Amino acid sequence: MFEMFQAVKTLIKTFVEQYARNQQLKRDLLAQRGEQERRWREEDRVVLRAALAANRVALEGHNDTLRRAAGVSYLTLRCHEDTWTFLARTAFGVWEPAWTQSTRDPYDRVGPTATRAAHFTADPNLPPGRITKADGGMQDVQLSGHNLGHVLDALHDATTSELTATGARARTLYDRLASFTAKLDPAAPTGRTTGILWRIDDSLHSRYVSRPSGPGPGRPTAAPLLHKVPSPTPTARRRHPERSGSPVAQK
Repeated sequence: MFEMFQAVKTLIKTFVEQYARNQQLKRDLLAQRGEQERRWREEDRVVLRAALAANRVALEGHNDTLRRAAGVSYLTLRCHEDTWTFLARTAFGVWEPAWTQSTRDPYDRVGPTATRAAHFTADPNLPPGRITKADGGMQDVQLSGHNLGHVLDALHDATTSELTATGARARTLYDRLASFTAKLDPAAPTGRTTGILWRIDDSLHSRYVSRPSGPGPGRPTAAPLLHKVPSPTPTARRRHPERSGSPVAQK
């Protein structure tokens, strides 16, 4: 009986010690997990701060861009309708891709209704004829110098967004528009900035996409990911010399 009692006592002691070790191991693992998550959060904060800083535009350069934009009579932007929708919503508060004007049109609904027009935070001043639709979702937008400055200022504010995707997109489009104003000569005679067509987004071509080296032994040759397609042309006859804001040369 005594030996049985000692055996049970030893078994209980062993169980308690094992339970204590397991609990300590659990606490150690939780502590390690918490420390690792803390490090990950700190790394994410560092990356986020760097991304936000990269998206921002210096105020001095922004002021110079606005001064140059103020002297523009009008500029024709060539871009995808989704690109213009982002620009218009950022600058004016409301826009739909199918619209071709900012005034009410009760007949063919190409512009906003009275209700939607009330949501504009600023007047885009785009009467009928200022947006020409083309194939493939492309379009030409005649933008006055006043609205060009307004779009630039709105994009500058958007570059400070806590949403890095919004800030990055705003910074890219800001740089494309600023690359146009940077080419202007403030000392040049007036009347030199009318009739400019400026493309602000890219069309990829297969030759601009890097590929890995040739296939290894036994590997089939992969088909190209991108194929050349004809560039869309506006339905209306162009009257402006085309200049490209894209780093990719247009053909």
